[in-house]
Amino acid sequence: MRPLRLDLAGFTVFREETTVDFTDADFFALVGPTGSGKSTILDAICFALYGTVPRWGGTRGIANALAPSANEARVRLVFDAAGSRYVASRVVRRDGRGNVKTGNAGLQRMPPGFDVSKLDTGMSPEDLGEVLAGTPKEMDEAVVAAVGLPYDQFTSCVVLPQGQFADFLHAKPAARQEILVNLLDLGVYDRVQKSASARASAAEARLAAVDQLLDGLADTDDDTLAATGERVTAMRRLAGEVEAAVPGLADAERATAGAADALAALDVEIAHLDAVRAPADLGAVTGAVATARAGADEAAADVAAAEEREEKLRGEVAAAGDEAALRLLLTAHADRDRLAAEAGALTAGLAGA
Repeated sequence: MRPLRLDLAGFTVFREETTVDFTDADFFALVGPTGSGKSTILDAICFALYGTVPRWGGTRGIANALAPSANEARVRLVFDAAGSRYVASRVVRRDGRGNVKTGNAGLQRMPPGFDVSKLDTGMSPEDLGEVLAGTPKEMDEAVVAAVGLPYDQFTSCVVLPQGQFADFLHAKPAARQEILVNLLDLGVYDRVQKSASARASAAEARLAAVDQLLDGLADTDDDTLAATGERVTAMRRLAGEVEAAVPGLADAERATAGAADALAALDVEIAHLDAVRAPADLGAVTGAVATARAGADEAAADVAAAEEREEKLRGEVAAAGDEAALRLLLTAHADRDRLAAEAGALTAGLAGA
């Protein structure tokens, strides 16, 4: 992890906004009188990443982050780690009751080659890159993933607290080994060893299975081997024939399923027909049907005779001539009879006269 820029405001002795630029420094030393803020710069780096400082005694000492009479402290750290550039920021505030809490915390991965001098232009957090964490709880895992070290190891081998410079040297071998493994990323060799062991175990299992098969074939001669080869060839040919017959089998299974459905439908119809029963008075019904049939036959004969007579009458009417002319003749005949009667009356009257 290499720091590039540290911005402070209201943090312990740095009440005013202060920027410490490490961009062009390969090596640097912090010098100055006691109380000038040398250790505070290291504290700010540690606080921006992990939210606490060793000499505060844990996260409960967060009130030490505020400068005297200040109600807000802001820390922002830009750093490079594992080929990527990150910016970590934290804001501490004092509420109306005097309680001090972390108001905001975040970790972002900056675009490749981001120029840290652009931070002086007042860029918004949205312009600083991909957000990896947005709360103090999310920061706990995100910072460890970015830096590669948890808080305890970071304060043991990167930022050593005052009075504890020898802790790393006096630590137990197992603790020092764990710190060095994380610091130098030596865990890759452990992962390689585990992967190789797993592959070796799998290979040994396969070898044991092959040896077991070979032990079972110890008495096999050339004739048996040839016969076995022929059987294998025949089995492969048979497998090919079976595979070729599979589509026909599928078609036959579909046809069988269709026939089964049709048979089920026929069974239902047969069940319905079996439920049909002849009525108890079937004889009387049969006699009534016969009588009705005879009456129907007689009626049909009468209808035929009536139709024949109707046709005959229609023929006679047609032969008699036009109906209108006949009606005129009938009218004239009636008029003749009436006039003849009047003529007789007049003749009788004339004779009397």
